[in-house]
Amino acid sequence: MSNLTIDSIKKRSFDAIVIGSGISGGWSAKELTGKGLKTLLLERGPNVEHIKDYPTTNMNPWEFEHGGQITKEMRDANPVASRCYAFTESAAHFFVKDAEHPYIQEKPFDWIRGYQVGGKSLMWRWGTQRWSQYDFDGPARDGFAVEWPITYAELAPGTVMWRFLRVFPATKMA
Repeated sequence: MSNLTIDSIKKRSFDAIVIGSGISGGWSAKELTGKGLKTLLLERGPNVEHIKDYPTTNMNPWEFEHGGQITKEMRDANPVASRCYAFTESAAHFFVKDAEHPYIQEKPFDWIRGYQVGGKSLMWRWGTQRWSQYDFDGPARDGFAVEWPITYAELAPGTVMWRFLRVFPATKMA
């Protein structure tokens, strides 16, 4: 490391490091850089260019060989990923296949993966979650998974967490 200089260290030093370029990571990196922080955004997958990297984007429903559905072979090869509603003939190319990165589960919890810039947002099929108390209570209600580290009530206007989140204008609380 004889070539390590102060300037070299400064170039490789960051105020914040964000892992994953999905909706949360991408927006976090945008907000952090907007506040003047030197931010490193790490993504394990490739960049996705509109049209070029969407092989099915301009296809009409009747043009899919299997009517938009995945085949039995594809479902059998991907028992976890295929449980996701969006794992279809039109979007399967954005999903990490079960054999590429096996899903190891002690309890049922399908954490579907997408390794590309934009993360799983490219797989949502135009659906965006709207969080409520019901969503925060899910782990306790369903009897598995991990409890949320914060509660829905802690996000209410005027709370410490709410004031903290106000640093990020995109996180608006009603």
